[in-house]
Amino acid sequence: MVRLTETLFARRSVTFAGAAVFGSLAALSTVIIPASIQLAFPIMPFLKFDPAEIFSVLAFLIFGPVAAIITAIVHWLFLTLTLSGSSPLGPSVKFASVLSTVFGLWLGSHLYKRIAGGRPRISLLGSMLVFAILARVGLLLVVNYCVFTFFYYYYSPIPFTWELLTATLFYTSIFNGLHAIFSVVVPYAIFMPLSLKIPEIASGHPWISRFASKQ
Repeated sequence: MVRLTETLFARRSVTFAGAAVFGSLAALSTVIIPASIQLAFPIMPFLKFDPAEIFSVLAFLIFGPVAAIITAIVHWLFLTLTLSGSSPLGPSVKFASVLSTVFGLWLGSHLYKRIAGGRPRISLLGSMLVFAILARVGLLLVVNYCVFTFFYYYYSPIPFTWELLTATLFYTSIFNGLHAIFSVVVPYAIFMPLSLKIPEIASGHPWISRFASKQ
């Protein structure tokens, strides 16, 4: 019993420490690669592909969903506390984006284990990616509907029309789907090869290894 308690405490300590490290890296990446130089979505240039999300997904793959959420919270707090006269709405929408992606990853990994366990790793990636896209696009469709409706009614110099709102939501949904692909595929491509080549990572039994087949 004592050994089990010590093991659980050690795992939680590692999880929190890993989350703190990845949250700090996410904040640092925002400083090094600010929005002004991030890759923009061509149709709506104010939408940017933020590499900081990669660290939340890496935390998910290595330590699990709790660490990923803590990483996102650390990054959200950093963005909110370093605002210089800007609205906190941006960091909040970013936080919702990451949380929805993490939820989709968690759901996809568990459904993979229940339905398709034992198949090659590419099936795991496909399941996680599909649900990450669906969760992110679905949640942010609701969030952006509220945000853009309020903005167009009260702040936009352009007269409000339902056609304009529909087009805005359509293109932001495409962007969110692409961002989910970017945020998942890049860290997955980085982590999986490293987990096979670096003994310290492989022997540590990363959280995602409970779902990944060795085939």
